[in-house]
Amino acid sequence: MQGWRKRQEDAHVSAVSQGDKKNIDVFGVFDGHGGKEISKFVSNHFTQELIINKNLPTDMSLALKETFIKMDEIMQTSESIEEIKKYARQSKEEDDEQAKNEPANSQMQLFSQLIAQKDPESNDISMRTGCTACVMSIDEESKKLYFANAGDSRVVMCRNGLAEAQSEDHKPEMESEKTRIYKADGWISDGRVKGNLNLTRGFGDLEYKQNKNLKPEEQMITANPDIKVIDFTNDIDFVIIGCDGIWDCLKNQEACDFVSKRLKDNPDIKISKIVEEMMDEIVAKDLYNETGVGCDNMTCIVIVFKKGKQEEKKEEKTEEKKEEKTEEKKEEKTEGKDEKEKEEKEKEKDK
Repeated sequence: MQGWRKRQEDAHVSAVSQGDKKNIDVFGVFDGHGGKEISKFVSNHFTQELIINKNLPTDMSLALKETFIKMDEIMQTSESIEEIKKYARQSKEEDDEQAKNEPANSQMQLFSQLIAQKDPESNDISMRTGCTACVMSIDEESKKLYFANAGDSRVVMCRNGLAEAQSEDHKPEMESEKTRIYKADGWISDGRVKGNLNLTRGFGDLEYKQNKNLKPEEQMITANPDIKVIDFTNDIDFVIIGCDGIWDCLKNQEACDFVSKRLKDNPDIKISKIVEEMMDEIVAKDLYNETGVGCDNMTCIVIVFKKGKQEEKKEEKTEEKKEEKTEEKKEEKTEGKDEKEKEEKEKEKDK
């Protein structure tokens, strides 16, 4: 949802049955800042880069980490630069069209005059534009869930109705993030890296990744994700992946309760309808509220596991098989009894 923002800078991916064995599912939210160019680029390339990673068949965690790091690398190729410039041109066209409908001397027009506009033909858009990334990958063969996060988007799992966070928001005030930033010759002011970014991990923002003496995971801003792996079990109800705009408005348990209630009230409800209702519930009713909460772009994916119905079907099939076997045994006993009676009658005749 674009919300009150001038443009939608988020992107997402939802790809199922990927890979040679069609056993990999990928879901992710990419929260853009400074423009939509990097989030759009990442959403177009992430899944394919993950699927072709050589470590995917044996080590999904390593494949995810390498894919995160590689996104920063491939966006610097000449072909990728042209793709990113195309997205920047699209943004400018959308902004120009919107400006035509703005009244003279409106706040939006005045704001545009104060802020330097992005040059859509620049080759260094990825230097000052970026996005966070929160991804869940499912290996249906091994029945494992992989969560990878870089930035302040978040993934929450609902297990038996209870919320369990599967990622940690990467913010400048975290001690682990502070340590890395200072080691990379960075600094923090007013809760922002170099007084600008209020997050510490993500794709793009390459101007913060220029220390030639450091590895990608050691840079001031890094794409290196935290990764968590869990076994898929039948008590997992669903997973919510959302950008920070969602979690600014809802606590983890509140979000899970919101989804759970609607699934319980109407098991056949479309998941998109639940997300739509959630957005309508939390979007700010007033653009000029003091906190700014509910005014951000909001992107959310809900993945529901239909294990209940599957288990019921399995139980039904098992019961059917048991009944069939019981009938077969009854028939065998009846046939055996009939044959024995015939033999006894034959013996009596002989006598």
